[in-house]
Amino acid sequence: MEKTKDYEMLAENLCDIHFLYSKDLSNVFEQHSTRGEEAALFWLSKLETPVSAGELASKLGITSGRIANILSSLDRKKYIERHRSSRDRRQINVALTPAGADHIRDVYEKAKKSHMILLKKMGDDNAEDFIRLMNLAITAASETASRKPADR
Repeated sequence: MEKTKDYEMLAENLCDIHFLYSKDLSNVFEQHSTRGEEAALFWLSKLETPVSAGELASKLGITSGRIANILSSLDRKKYIERHRSSRDRRQINVALTPAGADHIRDVYEKAKKSHMILLKKMGDDNAEDFIRLMNLAITAASETASRKPADR
């Protein structure tokens, strides 16, 4: 007979890791912001074309008020530029400036170096497994989040 996993025990272990070590995990992953201004700049660099504030807010999962504050700050720093859409004159699109592209490239490289240190400490096989499992967890979490409450 096939042994079934005790998902309750595994979930308890995951909760323990989450609650007991969240500070340590935050120090590793949050020393390079994945929200706010850097996240907006990162998405703008990946999208490579001007986008509306609403599209950017949707990508980041934040409110229109929050994105307005972020874009105002980035505008003051000269990291973005705003232009009216040629298709809809009421819509303002946002794009990276060269200074914004340079800034997010620097932030990304610092984060990458930090992550390389963590992955090297884990060792070759564990580092590959960790990335594979993180991708699997993100996919599963996304599928779970997109389901209606009645489907869960």
